[in-house]
Amino acid sequence: MKDGISVAMRIFKTSILWLDKNLEEVLVVITLLGMTILIFGQTLLRFTIGKTPSWTQELAQFIQVYFVYIGAIYAIKADAHIRITLLGKKLSKPLQKPFNFIGLFGFLLFCLVITIWGGHLCLEIKRFNQLSAAMQLPMFIPYLAVPLGGFAMSVRLIQKIVKLYKSEDLETQ
Repeated sequence: MKDGISVAMRIFKTSILWLDKNLEEVLVVITLLGMTILIFGQTLLRFTIGKTPSWTQELAQFIQVYFVYIGAIYAIKADAHIRITLLGKKLSKPLQKPFNFIGLFGFLLFCLVITIWGGHLCLEIKRFNQLSAAMQLPMFIPYLAVPLGGFAMSVRLIQKIVKLYKSEDLETQ
C-alpha cells in the first residue's frame, strides 16, 4: 500500500512541477490557436458565402481578454515585464536586492488590487444577470479574466519574491 501512495505522490508532484513550468505556455498556445481559427473561419465565411455567425467575433474577443492576462502571467514568470533596471543596476550591490524587492512588492500590491476590484466587478455584473449580445453568455464569465489574471499574477510575483529573498547571487535576478 505504501508503494502505491508513494507512486501517486511522485506522479502528483511531477504533475504540479510540470504545470508550474508549462501552464502559461500551453494556455497561450490554446487561446491563440482558438482566436486564429475563429477569425480565419469568420473571414473565410464572409468571403465565400457572405455571412458569418455573430458569435465567432464575440467569442474571439472574450478569448483575447484571457489571452492578454495569460500573457501577462507568462511575462512575470519569464521576467519580461517592463521595469526600471537602469536605476537598479546603478545602485551598489547591497542595495540592488532591496530595490528589486520593493519593485516586486509594489507590483504585487497592484495585482492584489486588480484581483479584489475585479472580483467585486464580477459580482456586480453577475447580480444584474447581464448576458452577452451574440452568445447569451453571462457577462461575468468574460470579466472573470480580471480577478483570475490578477490572482495568478500575484502567485507568480510571490514566487519571485520568495526566490529573491532566498537568493544570495544577485546576478541570477
